[in-house]
Amino acid sequence: MRALYSNNRGEMYLKEVPEPTLKGSGVVIRTLASVFGAGSEMAGVARRRKALEEGKDPGPFSEKPHSYQSAGEILQVSDDLQDRFQPGDLVAATGGGFGFHAEMGYVPKHSFAKIPPGLPPIEAATTNVGLTAFHAMRRAVLLPGETAVVLGLGMVGQITAQLVGMVGARALGVDLHEFRLAKARELGAVATASGSDDEVAAAVDAFTGGRGADAVFIATSARVRGPASLAVRLVRESGRVLLIGRVIWDFTPTHPDADPHTKEINIHWVNGRGPGSRERDYLRGEGDYPSRFVPWDQERNLQALLDLQAAGKVRVGPLITHRFPFAQAPAAAEVAISLPTEALAVALEYD
Repeated sequence: MRALYSNNRGEMYLKEVPEPTLKGSGVVIRTLASVFGAGSEMAGVARRRKALEEGKDPGPFSEKPHSYQSAGEILQVSDDLQDRFQPGDLVAATGGGFGFHAEMGYVPKHSFAKIPPGLPPIEAATTNVGLTAFHAMRRAVLLPGETAVVLGLGMVGQITAQLVGMVGARALGVDLHEFRLAKARELGAVATASGSDDEVAAAVDAFTGGRGADAVFIATSARVRGPASLAVRLVRESGRVLLIGRVIWDFTPTHPDADPHTKEINIHWVNGRGPGSRERDYLRGEGDYPSRFVPWDQERNLQALLDLQAAGKVRVGPLITHRFPFAQAPAAAEVAISLPTEALAVALEYD
């Protein structure tokens, strides 16, 4: 079978590899669709290319398969899961190492869930970005009537803005690209803003009646210093700042309204897709969290997100801007890397 690989020089290519087998508690799936992660997945490829252009030595040759989020049909099921899953079931797989850009893949329990009837597999193949937004919302504990600013309207930011509206709060989205701002407005953001920090702050003042946002989600992956300080400026006193993207966490005040100490803000880091998503044993399918004490681990978050998508509460179909056959996966990856003004979700479809 074929799988998408990249190497330490930033090159991407299809490679023939052995078919997967059952390795424990899990399933083998035949992939129907997969979607690139423009942030954490493709940003790594872009960094390796930039380092090479700058003359840095990449070191000895190395390569790895690409995986992020996918959907497919179960081919094999381990004995312990046959009371819940059967060959032929459609499932979504999530996470690096499990949501393969490959014709087949082995996925351990906790990293896949059934696709509800009516939800197209290509839309179910966006759950890694969706679960990141989902986990951020749980961390924010956003209430009906509150206001939220979403800095960065890639896939994570777009879904975060939808979830804000779903709980009865109001979202203002911020991005550099009008294409992304228009998508956010189309899918439920009450308002959007762009421009300088002063222009964005004026828009948030108008949006919140001068009070400041109850929560600010930083959903940009750009490795720059500005978003952290801007988030503090935009949030109200004792409000919440959610750190999703991998910006530089520099909270040095750049404006009188951007002092995290005097404003007594609450800062929440958001890492992963919920409890378990960064635990090795859990991801290998070797452990579990009792629902009595951890009601929303990664697996239960995944099923809940898919149910919301099937019900039309979270809409990702309009965010899928490009579709390629799997045979053109390297070309599709180039679009995900190089066209931020035109591309949101870049999807691969399999025969």
